[in-house]
Amino acid sequence: MNVTADPSQLEQCPVCKGPLVQNTGAGRRRLYCSAACRRRAQRNRQARRAPVATVQGPLGAEVAAEVRRLAQQLLDSEIRQEELATLLERVEVIRRELDIYTAAAVQDARHRGEKWEAVAKAAHVAPETARARWGPERVARMMDLHANDKGAAPARWRGSQPARLADIPEDTASAPNTDVVSPANQLASALTQLQVASGLTIREVAESTMLSPSFISRVLSGDRLPTWDLTCSLAVLFNADPAELRVLFEAAHGMTAHGRQPMAAAIAQLHAAVRGLHRAAKSPSAVRIEQLSSKAVTASQARRVLAGIDVPEWEVLAALVCALGGRPHDFKPLWEAVHYTFLMCDDPRLPEGTAYIAVPEEGP
Repeated sequence: MNVTADPSQLEQCPVCKGPLVQNTGAGRRRLYCSAACRRRAQRNRQARRAPVATVQGPLGAEVAAEVRRLAQQLLDSEIRQEELATLLERVEVIRRELDIYTAAAVQDARHRGEKWEAVAKAAHVAPETARARWGPERVARMMDLHANDKGAAPARWRGSQPARLADIPEDTASAPNTDVVSPANQLASALTQLQVASGLTIREVAESTMLSPSFISRVLSGDRLPTWDLTCSLAVLFNADPAELRVLFEAAHGMTAHGRQPMAAAIAQLHAAVRGLHRAAKSPSAVRIEQLSSKAVTASQARRVLAGIDVPEWEVLAALVCALGGRPHDFKPLWEAVHYTFLMCDDPRLPEGTAYIAVPEEGP
C-alpha cells in the first residue's frame, strides 16, 4: 500500500486525534489511523445508541444455587444407578446452567466496576472476546431465556398479543400449503416464520441460544424436534408468545394431555393454539381461509377467532383447523376444556375481550 507523508495530505484521526495519512493510490479513503481506532469508534457508536436494558444483579448466587440443586439431582441419580442416558442428560443440563452462571458472574463483576480487561484475564480470553461473549445485551437475553425456562417472567419479554380485528387482512396473495403437513413440519414452519419476522440470522439465533448454527437450521427445517425449553427460548427470542406453539409442539411429540383450568386461561390457550397454527400455515387471509374450508368457515368467523373474540361451534373450529392444515383432534381437548369450564362454573360471565362462546346443543 502506497502511503504518503505529504503534510498537505495529513488529516486528523477522529478517535486519537493523531495524524491520519491517506493513500496515494486508488481505493477508499482511510477514516481512522489504525484498526484499534476503528474498533474504538465502533464501540463509541454502539454506546451512543438507545440504552440497552441490562439485567440487574447480583445474579451469580441465584444461579449457583440452581447449579447446586442440579448437581444434587445428578448425585441422587448416580446413587440410584439410573441409566447412562439419564445421567448424561443431567450433565448437559448442568453444563448449560454453568454457562448461565458464567454470564451472571461476569455481569455481577461488571456491576461492581470490573474492567473488561480484568474480566478477560480471569476468563483467559481476549478483551474483545469477553465483550462479545458477555456484553450487556447478550447477557440480558440469556437471562430472559433462563427465566423463561424456569417458568419465571422474563425481564424483557414482549409477549405477542392477539391480533386486532382490523389487523387481519381481507385478502392477500399468501396461501397455506394445502397438502398434508406433519405436526413436526408445522412446528418448524411456525418457528421459521417467527425467525424471519424477527430479522435474526441463524447464526445470531445460535449465539443467543448457545447452540450450533447447524442444529438451529435443522430445527427450523423440521429435521430435529426441539425440546419445550428450546421452543420457549426461541419464541421469546423472536418476541412471540410460547403459548401459540404449545399445541404444535405437543402434536409433534405425540402429547395430548390438557388439564382443567380457569375459563380465561382455557380460552386464551385455545386462541393461542389457533394463532400458532395460522402462523405455521404462513398466515393466510380470512378470505383465503373461507375458500379453503369450502365456506364452512366464513371470513368473518375466521377473523373473529384469530382476533381472540369468539369461540365457535366445534364444527366451525374443526373446519378452520383443517383449512389451516392442522389436525382437529389436537384442538378438540382445548375446545372441550373451554366448554367444560363455561358450563360448570357458577358465574359463567365471559372473560374481558371474549364476545361469544358457542354452547353445544343438548341431544334428544
